[in-house]
Amino acid sequence: MAMSEICQINRGRVISKDYLRANNGEYPVYSSQTENNGVFGFIDSYDYDCESVTWTTDGANAGSVFYHRNEKFSITNVCGLLQVINPDEVITKYLFYSLGQETKKHVSSGMGNPKLMSNAISRIKILVPPLDEQERIVSILDKFDALVNDLSTGLPAELKARRQQYEHYRDRLLTFKEAA
Repeated sequence: MAMSEICQINRGRVISKDYLRANNGEYPVYSSQTENNGVFGFIDSYDYDCESVTWTTDGANAGSVFYHRNEKFSITNVCGLLQVINPDEVITKYLFYSLGQETKKHVSSGMGNPKLMSNAISRIKILVPPLDEQERIVSILDKFDALVNDLSTGLPAELKARRQQYEHYRDRLLTFKEAA
C-alpha cells in the first residue's frame, strides 16, 4: 500500500532559532538533524499530540524517520509527519520500522541537496500484513532495538550470556574421561 493510502501526510512550519529563544518551553521541536533523536529545540506550545512517524525532508539526513508516541511536539518545515488513518489496518510502529528500511531509497539528490518531499513519500509502498503479523514483527524488532540501543543493560546482559556460553563449551571440550 502507498503512504497516501495509509497516512495523513503533513509538513511542519518555519521555526527559527530566534523563535526558539523567544518561546522557550518544554515541548520538543523536531527538525532535519538526527542527533538527539532529531530535536532542534524546545518551545512553550505544540502542534501535535498523536502517535506518528516523522521524517526528515531536506539535507544530509533526508529520509531519516522517528517514532513518536504519547508526546506533545512540533516539527519544522524540513520535517514531515505521517499519521496512520486506520489503526485497525496499520500499526504506527510497524510503519516506522518499514519506512526505516524504505525511505533512504527514495531520497532525491538531484540539486546537490538531498530531499524526500511529501509527494515522494506519498508514493512509497510498503507491505501491510495482517495486524497480528505486524504486532509480531514490532515485538521482535523492539527487542532487538532494546538490545542494540540500551548499552547499560543490553550489552552487559549479552556479554554475560556469551561468557556463560563460552564457559559451558570450554568446560565440555576440556573435560576428558579418564582412561581405564
